[in-house]
Amino acid sequence: MHELAEVWTERKGLAFIAVSAVIYVLVLVPFNQVHWDIAGISLRPAAALPVVFGILWGPAAAWGLGIGNVAGDLSGSWSPMSIFGFLINVLYPYLSYLLWHRLMKGHKIRTGPYSIACFWLVSFVTTLFCMALLAACGTVFFGRPFESKFISYVGNNLLWVMTAGVVLFWLTIGPAIKNGFVYGREWGRSAMITRT
Repeated sequence: MHELAEVWTERKGLAFIAVSAVIYVLVLVPFNQVHWDIAGISLRPAAALPVVFGILWGPAAAWGLGIGNVAGDLSGSWSPMSIFGFLINVLYPYLSYLLWHRLMKGHKIRTGPYSIACFWLVSFVTTLFCMALLAACGTVFFGRPFESKFISYVGNNLLWVMTAGVVLFWLTIGPAIKNGFVYGREWGRSAMITRT
């Protein structure tokens, strides 16, 4: 069974789905209500979370953030695009989880220059890909201008994930590993191949 489906059958996976969804909603909703922006780009601190949660909780974070995004949109910004927002919020953390673990293969997982560099690379690649996909969905299905939406999505998400996201990652990765607060098959594989 694929781990995106398997997570729904495991108590630990369900717990991390709930935790990631609740945290995402708590960060997302206040800024959906206030609508602060700078130079036409809305402030969305929740954008700092998908890569971090994805690396830590893999498939559980994927579902949690997808569900959390729908709940956040229902608080005042729901539209047909929210369907694609759900799909992107599932894909974004899951791709981050897969790519980060591939880059960390054979390296000790800890807070260090290599893991931080991998975090930044993963953040950049997955953000560009997922925001391009989201902007393309808006263009194809709703006739929204691709270029302006893509620039807005990428600018907002990269700002938060490359600054607040990396700080959150740096603060949480060590304690999360030490206390078993991680989830996903890739963590089991990494534990067997890391160098001491």
